[in-house]
Amino acid sequence: MTESDGYNRKSLFLSILFTIILLILSGITAIYVISDKSIEDAFMLTSAARTIDEYYPGELNWDEMLLSAREAMFENLDRYSSYYQDQQFEQLDEELTGGYTGIGISVLSHDSGLLIMSVRENGPAAEAGLLTGDIITRADSVDLADLSPSKSSTLLRGEENSSVTISVYRPSGNDFFDVSVTRRKITFLHIPFAGYTKDSVVYIRLFDFDHGASDDIKAALDSLVTNAAFRPKGLILDLQGNPGGLFSEAYETADIFLDEGYLIVGTDGRSRWKDFEYHSTGKDLTDGLPMVILVDGGSASSSEIVSGALQTAERAVLVGDTTFGKGLVQGFVQFPNGDGLKLTISRYFFDDSVYLNDFDSSLNDVGHGLIPDYFVEGQRFNFFQRELENSLLLGQFTALYQNEIIADYEDRYLDDSWVEQLTAFIIDKKYEIKSYRTVLAEDLHELAKIENHSNGLQKITKKLIDQSQQSDLAEFFNNNNYIKNRLIQLAYQRKYGDYHAYKEVLLHIRPEIQLAENILLENL
Repeated sequence: MTESDGYNRKSLFLSILFTIILLILSGITAIYVISDKSIEDAFMLTSAARTIDEYYPGELNWDEMLLSAREAMFENLDRYSSYYQDQQFEQLDEELTGGYTGIGISVLSHDSGLLIMSVRENGPAAEAGLLTGDIITRADSVDLADLSPSKSSTLLRGEENSSVTISVYRPSGNDFFDVSVTRRKITFLHIPFAGYTKDSVVYIRLFDFDHGASDDIKAALDSLVTNAAFRPKGLILDLQGNPGGLFSEAYETADIFLDEGYLIVGTDGRSRWKDFEYHSTGKDLTDGLPMVILVDGGSASSSEIVSGALQTAERAVLVGDTTFGKGLVQGFVQFPNGDGLKLTISRYFFDDSVYLNDFDSSLNDVGHGLIPDYFVEGQRFNFFQRELENSLLLGQFTALYQNEIIADYEDRYLDDSWVEQLTAFIIDKKYEIKSYRTVLAEDLHELAKIENHSNGLQKITKKLIDQSQQSDLAEFFNNNNYIKNRLIQLAYQRKYGDYHAYKEVLLHIRPEIQLAENILLENL
């Protein structure tokens, strides 16, 4: 027997053995599939639906029935898992690609259409002359007043280089005009400001962790640290109110500030195939520049991954309020019809197996959050401030007097007379900011009139209303610092954009930024 014959016989034997093993495995798999309870339950559900469709005598609306079944299924999952219809995946595509095609504005719903809250610098809307505070009433002859904000915004988007004609009302001058704006690709603005404080500390404000966020941070560090004419004294990364975004962007952002070998984050899923550990891979691009991360209750998900990783590695200290507590990771699955699922697939953890969420996250999908090293209570609107913001009158007032407000702020101080002017403006608009006390007093007065109580009781309730309204009016002056800070911030945003609003206003008035800077300077 030749060596070749021996080789062929051995190959034949291995082939037969391999085939037998495949047959055995196939049989085992078939037995498993037949016995799997989830598959059996799915089969029973399909059989029930088929039986209902064949025999039920009444009218059946299968769209509504399937929707009800779908909602019932997701009610037993955590809040972050949901069913996506095909149009909702467009928004997901924006997060994954880091941009959209439109005119470059952010808007809020308004009785007359859409109120422009900000205009992207150098974007199509800015080039067309649109301003913060303008109200878009029509888009290509479609009245926006009766449409939802999502549908209205859809009309402003479209194919790149296509045009949309919009009708605009400008309250500051009581002007109406039409303008044609050419749509183009708008990249997300991840960083509205990256620059130096007055004491040469780098400050970077990061809005989100959508596609491109980590690249923008690298670009900012390249100019402010790596290629700067001097060595900065420290770095502040502001993640307050940052809701997160892509898991990959969080990992890549943390990796920027770490030398090789640190555990950034690990994931722990239902299957061992979903368990991963992500370690730092290179060199700290800042060469160990002292670092503070600003966080609050709105810092969630990817923000917590970056904050937790750098805090655990003792690379940065956290300043601010306890973070949100979202230690869950979502994955996306799209079906052939365009619909799909956003589904929680794992929990993430830091070094020493520190988790933000308990094991059964469907019952408790908000974890304990990260505890800052230095506590500063997060900004919380009181009743008056919330009502004032919701009225949108701050923006209207600023639009009328922005130049005067900026001129009066030359010494970084705004006179109290601006609070008086705003109060008179709001009264003239016949808008009332009512406390719960005032609402209750008015209800009592109306009840006294309806029940035909004595004039004495009606006079007492009327007096209570007058006293309560005076107290409400006094809230303007009780909140005078808040009002003045907001007026100067809005004035700079409207005239110069977000960058100058941070540089000239926010860096000087935010207490958590001042604390972070002091911490860095004291540890030099």
